[in-house]
Amino acid sequence: MASSSSPFSLRPWPIGDKKPKNLGEFISRINVQSGGFRNVTEAKLREEIAAQQHGRVEAEGSSDEEEDEDVELKSVTAAREEFLKNIEVAHQSAMLSLDFVSLLLTKQDPRALSTLSPELRELVGIGTLGASKLNESNIIEARMQDDLAVATGWRLMGVNNMVDSVVAAAEKLEKEMQLETKYWADVLTVSEGGWAVCAAPQEPHTLGVRFGFAESAPEFRNSSIAPFRRNDDGTVRLGLGRIGGGSQRVRLTLKKNGIIVDQSPLPGRIPDDAPLQDRVREARNTAFHQELWYEINREARTLLSSDVYSDSSSITWKQDPETDLIFTLEDLGEPDNANERMANMQCSCTAYYIYIQFLLFQGHRQNYHRRTTMAQLPSNRMQSPYAILRAVIANTEYFRDCKAMTDFLDDLVFTLKRAGISTAACKSATQPLTPILLQGSLTRRNAKTELNFINYLAGRLESAFELAITPEVRIFGRARIMVVPYIQMHFNISLTPFPPQNGTLESNKGATSTNQKTKNPLEDLYPPADLNREAYPNAKDAIYYIQQATVRALTQIIAVDAGKKLRRDDIYWTETVHGPGVVDRDDSEARVNIKEDSDGRLILTLDGQWKEGNHTARHVWTWRGDRGDEGGNSITDAVVRVMQSYSQQGDGVAD
Repeated sequence: MASSSSPFSLRPWPIGDKKPKNLGEFISRINVQSGGFRNVTEAKLREEIAAQQHGRVEAEGSSDEEEDEDVELKSVTAAREEFLKNIEVAHQSAMLSLDFVSLLLTKQDPRALSTLSPELRELVGIGTLGASKLNESNIIEARMQDDLAVATGWRLMGVNNMVDSVVAAAEKLEKEMQLETKYWADVLTVSEGGWAVCAAPQEPHTLGVRFGFAESAPEFRNSSIAPFRRNDDGTVRLGLGRIGGGSQRVRLTLKKNGIIVDQSPLPGRIPDDAPLQDRVREARNTAFHQELWYEINREARTLLSSDVYSDSSSITWKQDPETDLIFTLEDLGEPDNANERMANMQCSCTAYYIYIQFLLFQGHRQNYHRRTTMAQLPSNRMQSPYAILRAVIANTEYFRDCKAMTDFLDDLVFTLKRAGISTAACKSATQPLTPILLQGSLTRRNAKTELNFINYLAGRLESAFELAITPEVRIFGRARIMVVPYIQMHFNISLTPFPPQNGTLESNKGATSTNQKTKNPLEDLYPPADLNREAYPNAKDAIYYIQQATVRALTQIIAVDAGKKLRRDDIYWTETVHGPGVVDRDDSEARVNIKEDSDGRLILTLDGQWKEGNHTARHVWTWRGDRGDEGGNSITDAVVRVMQSYSQQGDGVAD
C-alpha cells in the first residue's frame, strides 16, 4: 500500500550541495585543504584541474568524505525501511479491528456499513456476525427500592448508635467528674493538713505525698514518698512502696527471770477506710519506727561491752543477771495479747518508748543544723550511729544510782536522828538544772541555743545532794552521767559547795549562806577524792565514802560531846584496829560502825567495851531508821556510859 499517493509515504531529508554557503566557509576550506592562500598558485591550480578532468588525481580528503557519506546514507535508508514497516503493521491491525467491529454492528445498526471495507462485505456479507449477553442483570426496580430501604435503615441505626454513644460518653464523663471530685477533695485535705504534695519521682504525671523526714538516712529519705492511686469509688489509695502496706512499731519489753513485768503498749491498726490524713500519718509513723529500728540495730553492734546482744528479730540488753530489756519491731496487724495478764506495770518501758523516739527526732534536728550551718561532710563518709541505746542504758544506770544514793541518804539521816543527832539532814535535787548557757539574762536565744539546751537535758543528766551531820560537817555531792564516747557514771564528792553555775539547788544557796570561814572537820579526818583528777565511778563507791566519812565525823562529835558531859579531857576519837572509835585513858573503847542488815536497812552500831574489875565488859547499842535503841539511849549517852565504866546489871557481857 506504499504508493506515491499514500498519506503514509515518507521521504528522506533533503541533502544540500557541498558548495560553500558563504565567503567565510570558502576561506576556511582553502586554509584546510591547500595550506592557505599562501600556497595557492596559478600553476598548481591548473595542474589540479587538469588531473581531475583526466581522473588521475582526486582532491585531498575526497575519498574519506565520500566513504563516510555512503555509510550514513545506508543507515538512514535502513531506518526508513524499518519505520515504514512498523507503520504498515499498525495500519493493517487497525483496519482489521475496524472491519470486525463494523461487521458486528451491521446486524443491529445499518450505519456501520460506512466503515466496513468493500472487500470484507463482498466476502462474508453483512449481518453475519452477532453477540449476546451471557447473564441478564439482576438489578430491577424492586431490588433498587429494597436496597434504598436497607441503606436508609442502616443510616438511621448509625444515627441511633451515635446518639447512644454520646449519651454514654456524657454519663461516663459525669461519673468521672464525681470520682475526680472525691479524689481531689482527699488530695486537698492532705495538702491543707500541712503535708507536702508533689509529683512522684518515677511518675511525673502522678501526684504523691512526702511523709518522711528530710534528715533521715538515705535509705529511708528516698522511699518516703507515696503516690496517690485512685480507687474505683474515687477515694485515694496510697501506693506504699518500700514501707509496705503494714503498720509497725518498736516495742520495749522488760523481763525478770523470763517473766514479762513491763511492756510498752502498741497502738491499734487504723482501718482501711480511715481518712487519708490518718493513713498518711500512719505511713509516716511506720517509716519513722522502721528507721528507729534500723538505727538501734546499727548501734547495738557497738555495745557488746554493755551486755547488748542483737539478732535478726530482737535486741536484748541485760541489765543484770535477772533483768532483760528487749527491743522488737512489731506488726500492728497481729493481735496484742502479751500483756493481758500483767498488773501493776511500772510504765518505765512506755517512758523509754517515748524517749527513744525523741532521741531519733533530735538526731534529725542535729543533721539539719549541721547541713545548714556547717561544712558538708564527704559524700562517701558514713554517719556514725545515733546514741539511742547508749542514752537508754546511761539513763537507767543514772536513775538507779541516784535512787540508791537518795535512799541511802534518807535512811542515814533517819538513823542518825534515831541515834540523837538532831542536826542531821539531807537535801537533793535532780534535773532540770539550769545550764550555763541559759543562766545569763543576756544569752541570745536562737535555734542553736535551743538545740544545745535539749542536748544538755538528754545527754547530761545531773543531780546534786547535800548531807549535813552538823552545821560544820557537810558533804556535797554531784552525780553526772556520760553517754559518749563511753557510758560512765561520775560521782563528785566535795566538802565545800559546788560553784553556782553547776546547779541552782536550794542546798547550794543555803550552803553559801553559812559561815564559810568554819573549816569542815572532814578535810582532816577523811577527805574525798580530788575533784580535778578522778570521780567515784558508781553510787556504791560514793556511798562507801559517805558512810566512812559519817562514821569518823560522828565519832569525833560524840567524843567531844562525851568529854563535855563528863568534864574530862582524856576522851578522844582514834582509828582502832577494828575501825574508828572513842577511847579514854582507862582503855574504855566505843567503836562506831554503819552497816546494812538482812533487810537492806542501815544500822548504826556502837560497840562499847570497858573494864569491870579484872574483866572486860561489853555492850552493843543499835539504831535503825524505823526504830531506835531499846533503852531509848542516844549514841552520846551510850558513849558516856562506856566512858563512865558503868553498866546496869544485865547490860554488860563479859568476854
